[in-house]
Amino acid sequence: MDQSEILGESVTQYPLSSRQRDRSGLARAPKHVIPLVLRIKGELCIDALKGALDDVVERQESLRTQVHYSETDGNIGFQEVLPPLSVPLTVHDIAAPPGRARDELAIDLLIQLNDESMPFSVKPSMRASLYRFDDHDAVLTLLIHHLFCDGWSTDILRREVAACYKARVTGIPHGLPAPVPYREFALWEQQYLQSDEAAAARRFWMDNLAGTEMFTMPADRAHGPDTLTPRSAIGNFSIGPDDFAKVSASAAQNRCSVWHVFLAAYMVLAERVTSRSDITLFTSNSGRPASKFYDTIGFFVNTVPLRLEFGECNTFRDLMLLARKASADTRQHHLPFATILEMTPDLMNGAANPRALMPIFNYINSPLAQDDTGFATSVEPVVTPEELPTCFLRGGFIWTFLVVPPGEFRCGIEYEPNAVDASTIDRWGSDFIDLILAIADKPDQAWKQL
Repeated sequence: MDQSEILGESVTQYPLSSRQRDRSGLARAPKHVIPLVLRIKGELCIDALKGALDDVVERQESLRTQVHYSETDGNIGFQEVLPPLSVPLTVHDIAAPPGRARDELAIDLLIQLNDESMPFSVKPSMRASLYRFDDHDAVLTLLIHHLFCDGWSTDILRREVAACYKARVTGIPHGLPAPVPYREFALWEQQYLQSDEAAAARRFWMDNLAGTEMFTMPADRAHGPDTLTPRSAIGNFSIGPDDFAKVSASAAQNRCSVWHVFLAAYMVLAERVTSRSDITLFTSNSGRPASKFYDTIGFFVNTVPLRLEFGECNTFRDLMLLARKASADTRQHHLPFATILEMTPDLMNGAANPRALMPIFNYINSPLAQDDTGFATSVEPVVTPEELPTCFLRGGFIWTFLVVPPGEFRCGIEYEPNAVDASTIDRWGSDFIDLILAIADKPDQAWKQL
């Protein structure tokens, strides 16, 4: 059965985007969710908050979109946009027990939410709860299925909830831009893949990835699905706000971003561990190649192979500049990862090696993060003291980079204890942090002499 047979004639049914095609079932798994927890201090009108959540669902079609899959092939299906739906908001009054601070309870709520699941078929694709310490101090928890949202989208969500709440309280219409419906991304994507620009991108990727496989690091022992422990583990590494500010400044002086510094540090680490100076990394980007989708909530994030051939680089600065060029090349030659895999079927071969670990890099960063997201005296995301394992992609080796208030850089390395020892992760993570600081401090140093 092909897509045209499933879609039928209904005008409310639209093709799947490349991100929604899901032969493995991972994208629609109940654990594939995004938790968001906000601490709200100040006067809060619950009716206005509930109305604001409903307003966002009405504005953002992805949060009320039902995805229907073929019973035999997750690559076949369609999107059905449902009418506006109300978000159930449960309200709980809680009190801090003796010896426990409210801040600790807020973190407990985030930890609990991190372990929750949500069927992708539940509509709207957002679950909301409000926990009130008193009339001027509360915690709002939101759980959204990743099939309809991504990291960039959570910043849009915060901005829109704030604007819609203030509009309801003041009676003054918000000035939010009208979002392009997510369903139009799938149509845009189909047209783009037939364009001359996409043909040039195919030529680029065929040449860029010729003769390479995704980079892997050595496991401490053979591993596989049959040896998984009940939970994955995570190693946490960080750089304080003052030192990370120096890293950011050093990157800017070299017309680079901190992402390029991270890549430069990882190149040195990879060469130390494997003696290789030609590596292809499993990275991701926003997946929003057209600016008209910048205000749309949806599943856009795209996997991008990033090839780094750095044998001829002499200094840390050379590594950063190489990373900058390679990153720019991948952005200029946008293709869905599934399309790249069709052209390079051997790219993922190394990941099947039971004694190898394929690192997956996830840099959580959005240009919307500093937008106006406040709607009370204070509205701030709740942050755990350390990063938690996601427990979603079991068998993975995930390096997550993010910056949390007041400017602390965090690197969380999620891994499977059946494959690698905590001491190995500690060594790799500590070396990685040391390399970031060394690059920022002495960008002209010869990297091989460190």
